[in-house]
Amino acid sequence: MTFTLALLNVALIWMFAVATPGANVLLTVNTALHYDRKLALFSAFGVSTAILLWAFFGGSGLVILFTHYPQLFGFMKLVGGCYLLYLGIRQIYQTRKSNALMTGANAPTVSFPSSKKIFLTAFITSILNPKTGFFVVSVFSISMPAHMTGWMVFAIMLTMSSITLVWHVFLGVAFSRQSAKSVYQRISHYIDYATGGLFTLFGIKVMAS
Repeated sequence: MTFTLALLNVALIWMFAVATPGANVLLTVNTALHYDRKLALFSAFGVSTAILLWAFFGGSGLVILFTHYPQLFGFMKLVGGCYLLYLGIRQIYQTRKSNALMTGANAPTVSFPSSKKIFLTAFITSILNPKTGFFVVSVFSISMPAHMTGWMVFAIMLTMSSITLVWHVFLGVAFSRQSAKSVYQRISHYIDYATGGLFTLFGIKVMAS
């Protein structure tokens, strides 16, 4: 398999993988709707940085450790699932708190988190997501030749990370538009509860899989 053909295979598979709805996509969309475009872009950077690291794991063969040491993968699923549960429960709690304040005399003020916090949340969510690891294993098992050079691994890392960044930047820009925010504001409490519930379900599914 030629170098160019391998990269094309990676790009094609990863475009489908990265667009699959999951915790990473939900986090970027949620950030765009809740805050602004700038923070949504930091979420995109956090996810794409984690994918760069995942691609390195795949290219260096570290992902194979999961097949030889299932206890390690089980531990990762437990940690990742617990983190997603935390995100879900926190979202539900904050929504309940916001709704309670709305019934009072004063509407709650929206407190924007720092760019660093958004970046780290997105990075941790993606790096602890075993689903991402499954996709990486699929890419390297289907598309890669038996022997890879360092340059090929580096090119694959950049390809996967760039595709992820472009998709999440698109999500951040699309859902931070005023038209999207106007729809969100009308049904925000339903969306926020649904988001918290989905994160919680993702966490349970990760631990149970």
